[in-house]
Amino acid sequence: MTIGMQFSPAYLLEQMLRLFSACVLAGIIGFEREFSSHKPAGFRTHILVGLGSAIVMMTSEYAMLAFPNVSIDPTRIGAQVVSGIGFLGAGAILRSGLTVKGLTTAASLWAVACLGLACGIGFYSGAFLATALVWAVLSVLKALEVRLESKNRYSELHVDVRAGAVVVGEVQHMVAEAGYTIRELHVVNTGLDEGQQIRYVFDTLKTPEDLSRLGQIIASIQRLDGVTRVHT
Repeated sequence: MTIGMQFSPAYLLEQMLRLFSACVLAGIIGFEREFSSHKPAGFRTHILVGLGSAIVMMTSEYAMLAFPNVSIDPTRIGAQVVSGIGFLGAGAILRSGLTVKGLTTAASLWAVACLGLACGIGFYSGAFLATALVWAVLSVLKALEVRLESKNRYSELHVDVRAGAVVVGEVQHMVAEAGYTIRELHVVNTGLDEGQQIRYVFDTLKTPEDLSRLGQIIASIQRLDGVTRVHT
């Protein structure tokens, strides 16, 4: 392919359509992530991922056309995008105690990279359909997820301990023995004689039986060496 062919109106229009489609489709996903979920990887990040993936795929196709006598696999470079986007996705994942956040945003970045590859090769129909489905998963199913989570009730325990006291494992064991699963665990320095407050969040139904069992757990924790206060 000559330079003149690259700048022909028809060729330029096709390339512009591919890049513009990648930006728009990636922007739709990024808009949902940033303005409805307030995620760190938002509007501009998703657009850049989609645009970069598209130009990678276009470059692969161009290499095949520019060197017709050389055996070139146009999907090879694109495959590196699919695996390499994991490094960016890992940066969107945050861990706080037992809670891991950002997995959905990391997955949306990976999906946007795939959308960019589809636009870059000119597979518009697949890209448009996939964008609609990704958006539905992120927005429509999110509302369903919130409704399901609202039916679950959580109990919190705040355990104040003296400096040097090690009770995290013992409390976890007590809660597990009572039949509950800990969802979150946070340790905060209180600044009072360098003591700490440990916050546990676990599932309960708040039935009379659960409340009685919770009272037993609190009484058992209160007897642990180093614990100064237990409250909900």
